[in-house]
Amino acid sequence: MIYKKKDFILKNETELTLKSPELSDAKMLLDHIIKATGQTDFLVSTPNDYDDDISKEEAFISSFNDSDNYLICAYVNGKIIGVCSLKFLKHKKDKHRAKVGIAIIKEYWGLGIGSIMFDEMIEISRNTPFIEQIELDGGVISQNERAISLYKKKGFVKTGNIPHQLKLNDGTYLDGELMTLFLNN
Repeated sequence: MIYKKKDFILKNETELTLKSPELSDAKMLLDHIIKATGQTDFLVSTPNDYDDDISKEEAFISSFNDSDNYLICAYVNGKIIGVCSLKFLKHKKDKHRAKVGIAIIKEYWGLGIGSIMFDEMIEISRNTPFIEQIELDGGVISQNERAISLYKKKGFVKTGNIPHQLKLNDGTYLDGELMTLFLNN
């Protein structure tokens, strides 16, 4: 689904634009996710999980733009600095659920971008028939206090644990938490 462009002013007075990416943004989107995954251990993928195949990224963009799901990019000065996805589950028994994921470049943390993006995804979900709850896609790493604080501020509650969700290169395990926002409460 195409998300219509919206502009916001960040805490540092910088202009932020949210919109669906175009196919011409494929290289920039790929560069963004490679950079974002290299800046934290709290995301499931690493830079090595991606290759230089722009056609795969174009197909990824099209898969969202041509569906009921949303891929929303955050742009500052024409550059992608954040991305979020909102996926609606489709089976008869789970179509009341949506999954959300987000990744923001580290230099833009703390400016309210995550909060703005979550507000938009929550609003879309509230306006989508049958959606009763939004879940973090893959949960959140228990040590990711900044993210957990944001999710709680938006009304998400802990609904479960994921022991050993991620295993780092040094053999360390990171546990995860499932969090859900119940829209009818």
